[in-house]
Amino acid sequence: MEENLVRSSLDFLKVLERFTLESKLLACQKYSSRIMTCSQVDMVKAYEENIMPWEIEAFAAYSIVYDTNDATEELDGKTFADTITLIRNCWHSGLITAEENGEYPEAFMMISALQQFPVQGVFLQKLYRYHYFFTFQNDRLDMRKVFFDKMGVNYEQLEEFAFLVFLGFSKEAQDTIPPIELQKVLTKAFKDKDVLHLLSIGKEEYRKQLFSLYADNIIDQYYGLKIQYLYPFISGQDFTYIPSPYLVVNAVTESMLNRITLRDNKLRREIGKEVIESYLYDIVGQLDTISWISPEIAYKKGKANLLTSDVIAAEGDAVIFYDTKAITPSLKLRKFDAAEIEDDIKIYAEDVIQIYNQINNYLDGLFQMDKAYSKENIYGIVVVLEDAVVSRKKVYEKVCNILQDAVNVSEEEKNYICSHIKILPLRAIECMILQNTSILPELKEQLDKPEKWYYYTYTNTTTENGIISSYAQYEHDLKGRISKQG
Repeated sequence: MEENLVRSSLDFLKVLERFTLESKLLACQKYSSRIMTCSQVDMVKAYEENIMPWEIEAFAAYSIVYDTNDATEELDGKTFADTITLIRNCWHSGLITAEENGEYPEAFMMISALQQFPVQGVFLQKLYRYHYFFTFQNDRLDMRKVFFDKMGVNYEQLEEFAFLVFLGFSKEAQDTIPPIELQKVLTKAFKDKDVLHLLSIGKEEYRKQLFSLYADNIIDQYYGLKIQYLYPFISGQDFTYIPSPYLVVNAVTESMLNRITLRDNKLRREIGKEVIESYLYDIVGQLDTISWISPEIAYKKGKANLLTSDVIAAEGDAVIFYDTKAITPSLKLRKFDAAEIEDDIKIYAEDVIQIYNQINNYLDGLFQMDKAYSKENIYGIVVVLEDAVVSRKKVYEKVCNILQDAVNVSEEEKNYICSHIKILPLRAIECMILQNTSILPELKEQLDKPEKWYYYTYTNTTTENGIISSYAQYEHDLKGRISKQG
């Protein structure tokens, strides 16, 4: 059954050629709005509606791929539902290979997370992070200037636009805010023609960019990056559509970072070193539970000049070493490229070893902290900007193999590494810290539970602790700026 679906070349999608682009994209917009609350894409609503955001995104992409200018029929609900179901049931050949190799759970988790995680979470948290990134200024890097020089607008215009569009298209907002008020919200947003132009793409250019990434491989187009993550507005001579309105947030955050650093590795490194490290230090330092915090510390090992992890933060008798990595998943991962997966496993393993070495250097007395900490109370987190979601078990196996080649690592040391040093995406750290909640209890809870050592995240979002001060101030300022616009 599954193999037949893969070999079908997704011929069923040709039915979309019969329907007008307008009817197809408006159907996407309608269902997108239904799963949007005033603050996020609501996965509970998505389950209730029996449609996932990534399925809508794929349908929108295929609506453009399979579009003809002489189409006259209006898309009906049954065709929409049937096509979504068929899209849902299609498998990439990479999943079939993984199943045959006994690696299906890991492959499925990787591709699912790469598709699903980018649209999840409270959108204001994402805007807060990228406001920090794109307005950052110190004596070495002026991101305000860099952003304006590359994009021609100030970042504040983008975040205000995204906030208004998300709110205006949310079904929850539509059910509670009078239509005339919502109309004012969207009118206010669309007045900024510069931002609208920046986030729009023509139908033919959309097709061209999609095929430049995936040629005519329709399955890869499903699992791959959708062009609307960069350009959520599809424009033409007489129309502008937004099939997935929630993607306006992705377009002004992580996608915008990719746009301004495109073919500029030097800037990417500078952002990693100056901006992301500073961001993590600032938000961790605002946690009520922090008893001591330090940026990286310079020290010597023999004649070598070394630096500790980027941020070291203590909570009572425990301390966490945070090492930030400005890496993002390659598009090859979405094609189940075995060499790329292996490369990422190796990169993550080396990052874990880097923190492990820092911990050992501290225990060897090569640098000092505010007080003495026992090994059992020292933790490490490799903080990746965006997670490649490769198998954690394979990462730790690679760690042990690399270390074994250099020194004889005991079983006790292997267990320490697996239980005390984690790889987490910034969003997983952020969703707790911005809510003024420490991740330390989650790290302690899994110490003696080997079945949890290979988890992809350790989070427990809360509301009872309030939110950290800079996040509260950001929300106040953003809403204040928008209110003043009238």
